[in-house]
Amino acid sequence: SRIVPYLLTGTGPGELFLVRNVGGFVPPYDGSEGYHGTTAAIEFAVLNLGVQHIIVCGHSHCGAIRAMYSEANPEAIHLNNWLNLGRDALLPVQASAEALHRTEQRAVVLQLERLMNYPMVRKQVEVGELKLHGWHYIIEDGEVHVLDVEKGEFIPATKELN
Repeated sequence: SRIVPYLLTGTGPGELFLVRNVGGFVPPYDGSEGYHGTTAAIEFAVLNLGVQHIIVCGHSHCGAIRAMYSEANPEAIHLNNWLNLGRDALLPVQASAEALHRTEQRAVVLQLERLMNYPMVRKQVEVGELKLHGWHYIIEDGEVHVLDVEKGEFIPATKELN
């Protein structure tokens, strides 16, 4: 909710297909019939629209990441269940600015890994028709850090372009 994708990417309306979820989390692929909103959106983008890039974009000061370090609200059963999708990104430390920052980035990587378990995504990636990208947007300075898969770290997008 803190990111305006069109401003961040310099695109106009209709140029991006957006799926926005709490924490940027992607649920595990479930091939069963049912109402799977995220899965349906990914299928539509990949199979019907033929998107060539999927970007998972986390951001600084993410409320979902912060919530995972806090005690769960017993009244928020759906939110608590959803936040479980990011728990593997948690660090075994107290929440600090550095821990939250690292967890935000680890959560992006986790979602990219999860996307590769979607059959239509895996197939398109393997044939070179689709690329997955991990971004982490720093709200304070408006800078995007891009996942360098080979280095296993996020680097400022300005360095990637040079």
